[in-house]
Amino acid sequence: MEKKILLIIFFVNILCFATPSTSSVTNEVDSTNIYSKLIAEEGYDADYTPNTTGMLVGGSFTGIGLILAGFGTYAVLSNYNPKSYEGAAGGFIGTLFIIGSIPFLGIGIPVLSYNIYKYNERKGHANKRDEYQRSLDSYNQRRGTSGSIKMSLLPSLDFFNGGGGLNLLMQF
Repeated sequence: MEKKILLIIFFVNILCFATPSTSSVTNEVDSTNIYSKLIAEEGYDADYTPNTTGMLVGGSFTGIGLILAGFGTYAVLSNYNPKSYEGAAGGFIGTLFIIGSIPFLGIGIPVLSYNIYKYNERKGHANKRDEYQRSLDSYNQRRGTSGSIKMSLLPSLDFFNGGGGLNLLMQF
């Protein structure tokens, strides 16, 4: 009786818990997909063309503001004589130039600073993307899958005409 119970428990264990392994373990990992994902992620943040345009606009506004401030300061310091009409007009116009430079500098300096910062950040992403691309190219070259030409010479026999030869097979 004990042998029958042990035999039943044994068969139940085999039928219920023992399943054949359908997945085979391989140590081979294809890094092409990993590199492609990394290149895509870095490529998303690597476009620095808008930042170049922003630096141009911000630099222009900053330059106009500095020119206005410089002319205004020169006009105020060189012509300031409140007793004469030219001195008072020069001081007033210089003050207007300085006041007019404030909006240009107030817009230009933050726009220029932000775009220089983002340009450097995105240029770093572009360099990283290019590094990943070079790594992918060297990986593919080691594997022989990118830019390589495989040539094979295959014998050919022509039984009907009684001849033969070699066929060149090129794979790009």
